[in-house]
Amino acid sequence: MMEAEHIPEEIVANILRRLPPKSLIRCTAVSKSWRDLIFTPSFISLHLRYSPSFLLLQLCNERAHPNPSFAAVRYSLRHDDPFLSDSGSTLLLPPTALYREFSVVGVCHGLVCITAGHHCHSLVICNPSLRRYVSLPRPRHYRSLYTAAVAFSFDPLNQDYKVVRLSCMVDDERYGLSAPTVEVYSLATGFWRTLTGATPVCSLACVGKDSAHGFVDRVVHWGAQRRQDDFRWYRFVLSFDFVHEVFGEVLLPECLAYGPEDGVMVIGGREELSVYSIGGGFPSCCEIWMMMEYGVVESWNKVFSFTLKGFCLEVPAWGISVFNVTSPPVALYIRKSGEVLMLIDETGQGNLYSLDIERKRFAELGIGGEGYTWYLYSGYYAESLVLLNKVSGLVSY
Repeated sequence: MMEAEHIPEEIVANILRRLPPKSLIRCTAVSKSWRDLIFTPSFISLHLRYSPSFLLLQLCNERAHPNPSFAAVRYSLRHDDPFLSDSGSTLLLPPTALYREFSVVGVCHGLVCITAGHHCHSLVICNPSLRRYVSLPRPRHYRSLYTAAVAFSFDPLNQDYKVVRLSCMVDDERYGLSAPTVEVYSLATGFWRTLTGATPVCSLACVGKDSAHGFVDRVVHWGAQRRQDDFRWYRFVLSFDFVHEVFGEVLLPECLAYGPEDGVMVIGGREELSVYSIGGGFPSCCEIWMMMEYGVVESWNKVFSFTLKGFCLEVPAWGISVFNVTSPPVALYIRKSGEVLMLIDETGQGNLYSLDIERKRFAELGIGGEGYTWYLYSGYYAESLVLLNKVSGLVSY
């Protein structure tokens, strides 16, 4: 039999990349050469590239719990098939992150970022496949009334994972008239720092600010708005570049920028920037728009619309109606197939639907039901070997 140390490294790497992270950690005890190979950045990237990907759904049956704030959250991993069939696995997060007040806000390279509350003070970054996590130091707290939102991604230029936190003042004098305070946490340094560069005057749209964010080439996007001199709201998409740490603005079509919408949210999961608008008034019109050429306002294209009349959700173009709908549907995520995951509240039953615009299909997935109202995050997750081993305060669970 050929000695293990005589097998070419390329063949060893090709065999080992097929193993799950826990098995690979055990393999590091086989030999020094295997350990050195498994811990190299190139092998970690190779393993992640071939690791199977699942769709992560955050589910919570809060109405079945006597205290909804303590209702357990289940992070279900689903096969990316037409019916999102259950893989039988759930994401194993740190015990403190399994209550309703906590929510996943980002997944990157197998690392998961979790936060809690309107101020996003409690933040955790973990690798569920290795069951390791680090609690981030608390960011700043402000005396005035404010809300905060965070995003999580990787900076390939500096080989660093970062969290950005935007704090928007919402008191009567500053709401929509001041720039958010921006802090960036670096996993490499373990510290928060306040950005002093130019940040656009705005507040983040309340609708969808906690949902999976839209990324285009390491640039994250939020629905945003600002008040003008005539106190009309002007809506746009706020962007942040994780590499260069600069903000930008992406213009919306005029009908959305100055329209009567209750909110414009960015939908994550697609390379093309996509937004979902929820119209005010009666009947309420909800629309999905996609930007075919990034940054070119003329390339926005309305690809779909719903109409909510009373308690009836209608898809006029397809002749479809859904009854007993108590609020406008929420667009959660766009899958690799192009199908849009929609959450619809049908008289207290939170149900997931799949919207296939290309094939003109709108189907209930059979996920959710009575009491299921907590679906803030959905996105793709794959196990990884990102070790977090150079981070201070690392905890195993």
